[in-house]
Amino acid sequence: MKQEVIQFIGTQRSGSNLLRLMLNQHEEISAPHPPHILQTFMPILPRYGDLSLRRNRYQLVDDVCNWVECNPVKWTNVIFDRDEIVAATSSLLEIFVHLYQLKREADQASIWCCKSTFNIDYTTFLEQRIKPFYIYLYRDGRDVATSFQKAYVGPKHVYHIAQKWHQEQMKVYLFLKTLEATRFISVSYEALTSEPKYTLTAICEKLGVDFDQNMLDYFTSQESVETSQSGKMWANVAKPIIANNTQKYLQLLTAQEIQIFEGIAADSLNNLGYKVHTAIEQVTWTEDDILAFDQINNQKMEETIRNSSVIEQSKRQGQANLLKLILSRDYRI
Repeated sequence: MKQEVIQFIGTQRSGSNLLRLMLNQHEEISAPHPPHILQTFMPILPRYGDLSLRRNRYQLVDDVCNWVECNPVKWTNVIFDRDEIVAATSSLLEIFVHLYQLKREADQASIWCCKSTFNIDYTTFLEQRIKPFYIYLYRDGRDVATSFQKAYVGPKHVYHIAQKWHQEQMKVYLFLKTLEATRFISVSYEALTSEPKYTLTAICEKLGVDFDQNMLDYFTSQESVETSQSGKMWANVAKPIIANNTQKYLQLLTAQEIQIFEGIAADSLNNLGYKVHTAIEQVTWTEDDILAFDQINNQKMEETIRNSSVIEQSKRQGQANLLKLILSRDYRI
């Protein structure tokens, strides 16, 4: 059976933009860069008050549309008619779905794909409304740690990265146990990069579409070029697959960092088939250790943003300014 909606789950820095761009090359799939609509607006939804009132719903629609229009990687070929969207929707989830459907129609595709892995926190809503097909994309968490340490977004100390990665793998594990096998596919970053055609063929079979050779040429697309130019953390997506981009943590993490990561996330590493180097029972931290980790993490996050390029900062400034404006408004009742 052909799927209509794809939702990525897992953790950032696991190759999700690579896979998104591959899928976006398929003539039947629209996979725009994610503005993380649900992650951004669900926590602040009470600010909009009663959405049965048109003025409140219009404000939410306008803010969400502005948010998407300010995305670091632009959604091309689509224009959002606020009045039409207000008339067609009654909730944030419906707005989220409607915008992706508009983008799918603009791309002349039959399937839309949301890459926002944060939506693992909103599967209850997704299951009630759209029942998407889930792609669980995972990667060795220690390599994820090396990637987060260099990225504009996310935690920087390996202790915090390990906490995030382990918690998200556990959420996914528990959620997938509730689904039939036809509703999802698990894909490792290592398989995607070492055997891309085989892996993409398996995904297409689950989606109910034919494999499209164009997916392997993702790096030549305009979407890949624009994504790569929008931030250093996406620079590699305009290049062919780096097949040996695995186990980098052995060179980039210290022995202590590996021990910290494994002390937190050994269960998830083992569940996913990754070798663990540490005798876990020997790993403990004091309150002072954790306070020191917190301080280092905060410092490195600030340094990363401060040292990022002017272009990368400017690409994100629109959303930052919009969120600041939203949070400065009085609550609607």
